[in-house]
Amino acid sequence: MSLTSLLGAYYLVLKIRDQLKEKPDPKLTYATREQMEKVRDEIDRIVSAFSQDLRVLRADIRQENRALTKYWLRAMNETRQMISSNAQNISSLIAQCSSANQRISELSLKTDRMILKERNIK
Repeated sequence: MSLTSLLGAYYLVLKIRDQLKEKPDPKLTYATREQMEKVRDEIDRIVSAFSQDLRVLRADIRQENRALTKYWLRAMNETRQMISSNAQNISSLIAQCSSANQRISELSLKTDRMILKERNIK
């Protein structure tokens, strides 16, 4: 009887040890060739889709860059034209101001002469 109980205890210890020992299930941890091919095909499909998206984005960026460059050049040309016309307007205003200043000084001289003549007459 004691031999049977010792053998039973030994059997239980072996079972517990077997349960505690990590033995991964091959169905869960290993992949078959078919599964690996499916994963590889899916990864290739995703990579090609992302590559296509990247090409499209690069083309869009190039197109937007060209459009921005054209807009910038047009804006710069318009700015140059505005600066040129402003410079011309400023130079004509300067000429008009100098002419006006000369007329004002001539008028002040004439009024001064008239005032002096009037004082001399009285």
